[in-house]
Amino acid sequence: MKRILILVALCVAAVTLLAQEPAGKVTLRGYLMDASCGAALSGKPNAEARALRHTKACALMEECAASGYGVMVEGKWVKFDARGDTLAKKAIKASKKERGHYFEVKGVMRGEKLAVLSLKEKEK
Repeated sequence: MKRILILVALCVAAVTLLAQEPAGKVTLRGYLMDASCGAALSGKPNAEARALRHTKACALMEECAASGYGVMVEGKWVKFDARGDTLAKKAIKASKKERGHYFEVKGVMRGEKLAVLSLKEKEK
């Protein structure tokens, strides 16, 4: 009987751990941009205002798209992982907006990059 109770307790603990969100999960809101432009703006005066004016055409240009994607949040640049790059490119293509691609991004920070779990376009 004691073994069964221990086994049940271990199963409950395992399910509880699996149900928790990944450590370091964050939700960011900001402007999706290609890495070439985003990294160049990071920390500069009016970075967010300039990110608002960043165009879909620029973000989808071959050279810019090849640099990957990320999000400008309060003037700071956060680079996406490879999966996030793919999701961001699709989201920008699908957006009806020609500039100012404001998104809610959920993910987990892995060093300097955000491992993107989801992206959703929002109104600012």
